[in-house]
Amino acid sequence: MTHVLSARERKLLQHLELDDEVYQIRGKLPVGTGEITLDRLTKLGLLETGPGRFGEIGWRLTEDGWRCMYGKPKSELGAEGAPHHPLKVWSWPPTLTAPRVPARSGPRLKTVTPRLSELAPRLSPLRKR
Repeated sequence: MTHVLSARERKLLQHLELDDEVYQIRGKLPVGTGEITLDRLTKLGLLETGPGRFGEIGWRLTEDGWRCMYGKPKSELGAEGAPHHPLKVWSWPPTLTAPRVPARSGPRLKTVTPRLSELAPRLSPLRKR
């Protein structure tokens, strides 16, 4: 079963992407990151725990975390030399093709007919110029 990441999970992975060699402690994580988010991503294998600063538990991205964001592990991202762009849908396991949702067919916007009114009597000298 595919798990599509929530906005909080995406925010956490983006934050941990910046410094992926160090285990980030709880105080360095983005606001709104809770135990449920950390536990879920750790159980999926996208994050790993280890010793952080001051002996606290910290989290960092795994190779699967990079695959979730970019479709490739970090070691393969820089090998090609081309810029790498994140996937449109972040899920685990990664979906390399975004789900196609048909466009809604609804009523088109109507054009408004212009309604011009006569100038007020006090503004009519402006027209004569």
